[in-house]
Amino acid sequence: MSDLTLVILDLDGTLVDSRQVIIDAMQIAAKEAGLPHPPDEDISRIIGLSLGQAIADLFPDANADAHADIFAAYRVEALRVRADPANPETLFDGAYEAVRTLREAGYLLGIATGKARPGVDHFCTRYDMEGWFDTIQTPDTNPSKPHPGMIESALAETGVSVSRTVMIGDTVFDIEMARNAGVFGIGVAWGNHPVYELERAGSHHIVEAIEDLSQVIANVLG
Repeated sequence: MSDLTLVILDLDGTLVDSRQVIIDAMQIAAKEAGLPHPPDEDISRIIGLSLGQAIADLFPDANADAHADIFAAYRVEALRVRADPANPETLFDGAYEAVRTLREAGYLLGIATGKARPGVDHFCTRYDMEGWFDTIQTPDTNPSKPHPGMIESALAETGVSVSRTVMIGDTVFDIEMARNAGVFGIGVAWGNHPVYELERAGSHHIVEAIEDLSQVIANVLG
């Protein structure tokens, strides 16, 4: 194991303000499948899970065919929005600078997200972060959060120890995944789950402002 530190970042709700885009896409997908769309708040609660797991949680009474229809319709809508120059999805203010600061500080960087790999590649290209991440983990090759698989894969790829790894995220799924993998879990206050839930899930610290992220990581690592 190396002495390097690995900082793993969630995307939706942590770096990217995508809540309304995801809500709108899920509503459209439900309509295409002939199902009533869930309340906005319910949709925001599942952001961070893999798409298949999110659909299963949102539509527990629907059968497998309906789930497949929602999955396909969501993917079509997501691709349409991604290709639209007016795509309203944006980075949170200060997110680019925060990630650049971590990179310049010498940390290894990783991504662990519910997005599929094409969505991550689009993220890196759109926001000029290509080549910034030493490991990228998605549900394409790992179980959905809060299973520790994404973090375990990141550790295996980078050779960093659990004691030198930090997971940053906005949902209890991120914090529970970190706890399940035995690494530090840091919650952010501006995402999809409230701070008290992140604390209850076992976060080691809460970041109130994104520009404080680097200092909080240093403090948590001691």
